[in-house]
Amino acid sequence: METAKEVVFTYESLYELLRREKSREELQKIDVSFYRDILRYLKDKQSAYDDSLAKNDIFSQSEREKLQIQLNNAKRLLRDLYDIRERKILNMSVNHCRTKAHLLDAAHLLPEESVLFQSLCAVLGQHRSGIIQHLMELRDPQLLPIILPVPSVFQQSSSTPVAPIKKQVKFLENIESFADEELEMYGPFEKNDEATLPSELADVLISQGKAVEL
Repeated sequence: METAKEVVFTYESLYELLRREKSREELQKIDVSFYRDILRYLKDKQSAYDDSLAKNDIFSQSEREKLQIQLNNAKRLLRDLYDIRERKILNMSVNHCRTKAHLLDAAHLLPEESVLFQSLCAVLGQHRSGIIQHLMELRDPQLLPIILPVPSVFQQSSSTPVAPIKKQVKFLENIESFADEELEMYGPFEKNDEATLPSELADVLISQGKAVEL
């Protein structure tokens, strides 16, 4: 049985990804290990450059200059690729909040980009619901602070799922509908209504004097 060969990431690989992303309107598919691969590539180039500093011969100087150019060019391409994908994700978020349509190209989001997309949707959805929707219904705009999702790439893995902490509160005034970090809607609530909410949302309402914990 043959051993699978490790895929080597190169400057040409990065250039091709950027070329493809530039030439097409939709978000392009990138391997989920892209950030790890490009980081390893940059570290390898930096390590080779640092090693060349200890050598003083002409060949090493020429090689060092070549490595520095490669490193700078790779960083430039990476920044350009990120900027283009970031703009596409922004547009996807706006379109999603406006139309609520299923986005086929959302499947091409990297795990880190998925966090950005969810956060943008949470912010845009909250403002759209609290501002334009209220104005259309001849009501005053009303917004609650948004609790953004915690990036999953920074969460510690655990074999045992942790149940979300909730609190029971009593409302001290009328509250319009609002969304949590998963875009789940709550409310509206009237004064003296009671409800069980995620602790983060409950703490926000309590700190604003809009509710008390039971």
